[in-house]
Amino acid sequence: MFRSIVASLLPVLCAQAAVRPHYGGTLKVEMRAAVQSLSPSSTEANAAQDRLSALVFEPLVALDANAQPRPALAFSWQHTPDYKLWQFWLRLAKLHDGSPVSVAQVLASLSTANPKPAWRARAEGESIIFESEVPLPTLPLQLALQKNAIYSKAANGDPVGTGPFRVLEWQAGKRAVMVANDDYWNGRPFLDAIEIAMDRPLREQMISLELGRADLIEVEVDQARRMSPTARRIVTSAPVELFMITFDQERRATQDPRLREAVALAIDRQAIHEVLLQRQGEPAFTLLPQWISGYAMLFTAQRNLDRARQLRNQVRNPSLMLNYDSRDALARSIAERIALNAQDAGVIVQPVGQNSSARNNADMRLTRVRLLSPDPATALAGVLATSGEGAQTTPGSSLEQIYRAEQSAVESFYVIPIAAVPEAFTLSGRVRNWSQPRSGGWPLAWGEVWVESRETN
Repeated sequence: MFRSIVASLLPVLCAQAAVRPHYGGTLKVEMRAAVQSLSPSSTEANAAQDRLSALVFEPLVALDANAQPRPALAFSWQHTPDYKLWQFWLRLAKLHDGSPVSVAQVLASLSTANPKPAWRARAEGESIIFESEVPLPTLPLQLALQKNAIYSKAANGDPVGTGPFRVLEWQAGKRAVMVANDDYWNGRPFLDAIEIAMDRPLREQMISLELGRADLIEVEVDQARRMSPTARRIVTSAPVELFMITFDQERRATQDPRLREAVALAIDRQAIHEVLLQRQGEPAFTLLPQWISGYAMLFTAQRNLDRARQLRNQVRNPSLMLNYDSRDALARSIAERIALNAQDAGVIVQPVGQNSSARNNADMRLTRVRLLSPDPATALAGVLATSGEGAQTTPGSSLEQIYRAEQSAVESFYVIPIAAVPEAFTLSGRVRNWSQPRSGGWPLAWGEVWVESRETN
């Protein structure tokens, strides 16, 4: 009897052992971007650069899977009731060269990243004091930006971080190999190493996954619902990218607000969301998605062809050129659909693909912008800077001020939001304990991901 019970339990016990987290293994990653620098102070600053940089460099504050502030190099913080003074306590952590992190290095890193900060920072023992004339209720979210990661400089000038991985090999724009930091303050990562191949088109990434040469690849959001789940899974974030039209304010054809409004009223965002985006993300009538602002539902503009035609009839020569990134297949589909929508209202829109680095000579451009932070002020400032409207808010702005700035931008019709979409990644069957952050990117900075050996997969 006893032997039969043990025999029946053996398969279960073996199965549990097979999926138990363990140290070792290499995670193989492929990505489209060709990142040139890992430094937090790099002017390259984009989502791909942030992902790689976060493996090596850490800020005082990190974001958890729900985009809420959590301790990183600062183990605790507090603020006065008016949010004008904050104190962050620095934890005992070592840089990759073995030296301890100092308050002076924190201040130097933050000063480099913020030449015109909204605060005054100073040292007080092993803590940093931030003071401001205005309330800073979202300061932890500000400090969680990857540009605010802490580092020192090696003798050769290279930045040295504290993250869960250190750089073993770096070929700018081509390849990187990161190895586990055995002295990481939060414990050694499960993974021995992460190998990253850069400048890889989506199609080549998919082939690598099919052949077992990659464990983590990118996938376009419109393809996520169509892919077979066999031996892999799709993970997505909250909407963190915004498709929007930005008008060139210097061109004569765009000066009449009636023409800009006619284009805005003609666009069928719902059809773009359901057909082109396969219901991923959400139609956008405002610049910030609901999960960031909390007030997106107050913007209720809908397609109105009758009104669009009335406005079109009041404008001479309603013909416009619309540029989009020729390397972005999804942007092309959306641009072509916008042109058809505009035609329904009698406005001629000619979509033209163009390399994103080329000089823009069109009347308007379909832009795909990454939202920089779950902090509404930071996210909106980034969108407005991209649109040409200029940053109208500061990190200390109230939610009402942020709402008014966003409302002003949208009602000018110089910027027309189209859709907010998530990031999507495909994981091989080897990858375990992947918790996709709501704010996008990778969860690897916490070192919790592990991989099964290929023999057991």
